[in-house]
Amino acid sequence: MNIVASPRSPPFRLYLVGGVAAALIAAAIALVVALIATPIYRAETSVSIRPRISDLGSAEAAARLVQNYAVWVDSKAYAARLSEKQRDGLTEGAIVQNVRTRGDSDRMLVIIQSEDSNAARAASTVNNLADLLVAEIAIPERVSDPVRGLEIDVIDRASVPGSAVWPRIEIALPLAAMLGFGLSSAAIWLVWPMARVRSE
Repeated sequence: MNIVASPRSPPFRLYLVGGVAAALIAAAIALVVALIATPIYRAETSVSIRPRISDLGSAEAAARLVQNYAVWVDSKAYAARLSEKQRDGLTEGAIVQNVRTRGDSDRMLVIIQSEDSNAARAASTVNNLADLLVAEIAIPERVSDPVRGLEIDVIDRASVPGSAVWPRIEIALPLAAMLGFGLSSAAIWLVWPMARVRSE
């Protein structure tokens, strides 16, 4: 019986051929998935809430207001305030699921972001929520006081996004190729010791 010993480590050519083949297969799969997946679009706008005269007390009060309103905008109760037309077929739960709101106390902004498969609806949702927030905050007693009043406005109204944030083919293909190459190399390295010695 002859025993033929193979090299202790896989030849570089095996890594190269196997890795490239796996990378191409992974990239092809990623491309198919990206082409058939439902695209997701992101739109964003902000509501500025600033004290008319900035001192420590008014700044702290405005910062708390920003955080409180950010939490409220993210709720079903707030989404329910939109009209049927403004919801554009979405339920309160779907709006809450699509929308992410955060308060930026440093810049005194309530930032409203929506991700939706409908690009126009993503933009209109955040704009409607921002308009509703401005109408809610801008009551006479909050804005008319020359000293303690607030300046409230929508900053950079959302426009209809022209490209999807997911899937991103230009990101998915290189990542899939690198993952395929890496997994192939790891598989070759793990399986090779079992094939080092073969019998007749």
